Amino acid sequence: MDLLLHQDESSFEMWTVSSSSSSSPSQDTLMSAAPDPSKAVVPLRRKPIPRKGHTKSRRGCFACKRRKVKCQENLPECLNCTRIGLTCEYPKPQKPSASVSPPTLPLSLSPPSPVQSIEPSFAMEDMRFFHHFLFHAYPPVPMLQGDDIWKGVATLSYSYDFLIHAMLGLAASHLGLYGHDYASQALSHRVKSIQCLNQALSRPCASSGEADARFATIMTLAFQAACMPEGMLEWVTMMRGCKVIAITSMLTTDEHALFGPFTREGYSDSVRKLVASGPPLQDPTTKLVLKEFLVSLRDVAPLCSSKIEIQLLAAIDRVMRMAMVSSRNAFAEIIEQYQLINNVSNEEFAHFIAPDNYAAQLLLIHFVFAEFFIGGLALNEAQGERFGFRKRAMCAWLDTLVQKLPADYHKHLEWCLKYGARLHPHRKITHNIRLSILPVDMPFEENKYP
Repeated sequence: MDLLLHQDESSFEMWTVSSSSSSSPSQDTLMSAAPDPSKAVVPLRRKPIPRKGHTKSRRGCFACKRRKVKCQENLPECLNCTRIGLTCEYPKPQKPSASVSPPTLPLSLSPPSPVQSIEPSFAMEDMRFFHHFLFHAYPPVPMLQGDDIWKGVATLSYSYDFLIHAMLGLAASHLGLYGHDYASQALSHRVKSIQCLNQALSRPCASSGEADARFATIMTLAFQAACMPEGMLEWVTMMRGCKVIAITSMLTTDEHALFGPFTREGYSDSVRKLVASGPPLQDPTTKLVLKEFLVSLRDVAPLCSSKIEIQLLAAIDRVMRMAMVSSRNAFAEIIEQYQLINNVSNEEFAHFIAPDNYAAQLLLIHFVFAEFFIGGLALNEAQGERFGFRKRAMCAWLDTLVQKLPADYHKHLEWCLKYGARLHPHRKITHNIRLSILPVDMPFEENKYP
């Protein structure tokens, strides 16, 4: 008896085939032995099991590539070749082209820094500057609702790069007045702010928010100059720029602008609302200081020649005399004198701030000292605290001016030097000028200046 094995993918079947001693079986025997077609079992095809996916090997050995199996890429021989005893050989690595430099390894073991397309604009210390601006260094004007206005300005700084750089620069310079060395950071932010502001001024103002940002920037730059030892002439220039930007940015007509009421009313008008008319000055020491100032101012008079110099000289003299009657009215009046500088022509202004115009610089240092002195009399302690940084800044301006002016002009700075020594007695003296006692009993001539 022979066994006939029938096999497919799903099952195995065996049929018994009878055979005789003859050479071939009979037809009846085959028919009787054949399975009944009606009773045949149809094999079921099993569903194919999907192959497990794997990552293709791009750098596998030649043996694994020929066998079409995944190479483990072990060195010196892969596991497949080691298991079945084949020679394992890898393709040689391609050499980089001459135009592509090979990557270099870091010299330190520290984690690599994230890839950045450009150098970051701000450093960690700028966070300190921003905090210092919000709480200590923002400009002290407007004096009415100034805190709320500058809080609104801070929210605009996220949208205008010229504004945020101006704020950071002022804060850095303000810290410099108190012994911190941030001169390079202050200058860097100042330059960036001026560059970005000039670009913005080349196109029309798009919104009231941008108008406020522009005006806040130029005012912040002005007060940063007030914190710089050599910033007196630049301070005058920026104060003049405040008026220009207020007009070109339509702040004077925009009802929604933060600085709209301030620019429409003017600084002097806001001061008049803040300070009421006070009683006449009774303190003899203060009167003595005022008389000394008027003597010093009179000595500067022969040096003045241009129209703006003579007008400013007469205005300062008038205001200091007014202070003997009412320091509050005098303070509002001296603020008004900024308009003298703002309203001159460009040619007159260029001559006024020329580096070799010593008469104008003597007038300016007398002007800022007079403003600070009268402000100390007119404002209460809380109001005057916001101007406290000015005494350090004015003394720095004074020291710079002493070093800059020829020796023949030093005698015109005696009052400012004496008053500066009272304001900031612990500052380092950088001059060797011998201070004399001014003739305070000298009679005064009324209406001496045109």
